Amino acid sequence: MTTSTLGCASTARRDPNQLMYSPEDFQAELLARVPQLTSELAVAPYVVEQDDVDLAEERILEVPLGPGRVRALVAALSTDPPTGFGLKYHWLASSSASRTLESRQGNCVALASVLVGLGRGLGWPIYYAEASARKLDTHEYKEITFVSDHMVVVVAAKSFKMVIDFTGQIDDQYTLRPIDDITAYAHLINNIAGQHIARIEGGATDEDWRVALKGFELATQIQPDLGRAWNNRGIALTRLERFDEARVAYDHAVALDDSYGSAQRNLEIMRTRAEGQTTVAEETFSR
Repeated sequence: MTTSTLGCASTARRDPNQLMYSPEDFQAELLARVPQLTSELAVAPYVVEQDDVDLAEERILEVPLGPGRVRALVAALSTDPPTGFGLKYHWLASSSASRTLESRQGNCVALASVLVGLGRGLGWPIYYAEASARKLDTHEYKEITFVSDHMVVVVAAKSFKMVIDFTGQIDDQYTLRPIDDITAYAHLINNIAGQHIARIEGGATDEDWRVALKGFELATQIQPDLGRAWNNRGIALTRLERFDEARVAYDHAVALDDSYGSAQRNLEIMRTRAEGQTTVAEETFSR
């Protein structure tokens, strides 16, 4: 886990009310977008127990006010109990803050939710942020390209601004964009659905893809502008041979983000398979 001090004030120009929701407002907004969502799923991903906030407060009070307190809380996340939370990084462990604290492992989205929840409990101006690499981190699955999300946390205090990255990747090759809690939750749902497939050994069945598709669909309902979820929705529909619907999903992904090349590539692969297109290319081979 690494922290860095921001040299610009871009986050200060954002209205905090557009980024942060109380748990009650979060649930109300989520149910307004997806009325059929169960109350169990309509819970803010950053919600933590008061006992966890109390432990966080003990750790930060050991150091003076300022950036040192942010670093102290970040360090406490990986410190073994009883003085810390004992959390370990695991790239296939997306979950809410409460479940992450129970399992003691999580990826960048899960650990970001824990830190946001603890920071909010301490009264900090703390937000989720997308970290987009100039060169996308892609993973191949049977010729279809997934793009990995990367989530960081921004603390935007009056006297300092800091970025917390749980993988140590952030540098000048990344662009940071603070996002609201609802969008962060859509990322979480999208990741959980994708990891359902990634965890399967020996190949996913149609039923596995149907389960994943429900998650990708929910992510796009929660945040219709999340291109990654539309791309993944197209992947699942392609694997289920629902090609017309897949084409619509890929078109959404391409329209939302012109740099999202994997969706365009997946769309072309899907068209080739569905329509039986033949490619003829003239090429010179060395002997």
